[in-house]
Amino acid sequence: MIVTESAGRYRFVTQPDHGALSGRLARHWGNDTFARPARRHSVLVAAEAHDQGWVDYDLRPRFEDGGPVDFTQVPDEDWHDFYADGVETVADLDAYAGLLTSMHAAGLRCSGYGARPAIPDRLDEPRCAGFVARQEAHQKKLADDLDLDDGDRAVLADLHERKETDETSPLWRNYLRLQAFDALSLYACTASTFGGDEIGPVPVDDDRTETLSLDPIGPAAVRVDPWPFDSDVVALPVRRRVVPSDADDPVEAYYAADVETVTYTLHA
Repeated sequence: MIVTESAGRYRFVTQPDHGALSGRLARHWGNDTFARPARRHSVLVAAEAHDQGWVDYDLRPRFEDGGPVDFTQVPDEDWHDFYADGVETVADLDAYAGLLTSMHAAGLRCSGYGARPAIPDRLDEPRCAGFVARQEAHQKKLADDLDLDDGDRAVLADLHERKETDETSPLWRNYLRLQAFDALSLYACTASTFGGDEIGPVPVDDDRTETLSLDPIGPAAVRVDPWPFDSDVVALPVRRRVVPSDADDPVEAYYAADVETVTYTLHA
């Protein structure tokens, strides 16, 4: 669950709904300046399903010490188990999407392989290092099954050895796009009103990246520069449930609450 609190209320967004929003962003990605990704179908699958492992876990909110457990507070053992299950589910659907999803999951334990420094690098923790090692072994197998070209194989090897990599690799650039979809979706899912932010590096074409600047132009609208989408406005419908923070039984209140949709907008 993605949980935010404001004005005495908890707002809950499930990870599958966050994934659906990531998929919407992916479908609209690309214009005369920003290239559409190679293997676009697989990228769309990864964008929408990269948090598939949360489906069962997010059937109900969890509370601890009088407050809700946000997705950043899930115990490592549970997190690793359901992320591993989600990677397998996506890989069974589409091997390349599974490869990207595995890279995403592992990257969440090592600063996005350097692309997301705001995410802590936890490789000094044995449990996290073990999860990353298992995912990277799975990535090698998926790469063999996919018969990836030598350049993309070299990128995987560089990432697994914690080396700088070829930033022109299609695999690496698709991984960066997935991180952008994830970050933009989270930006909307955690918003009560928009604030300024930056997201990047984001691939532009075969060899350039940019940082997207997010500048609010209203409480539910933000201008994105440079503009990576296929129309001048992209609507972001966020499904959520709102529960009073003083509810006697917050799980019961969660299921009693209607699912509402609030729509934010991105503007060129």
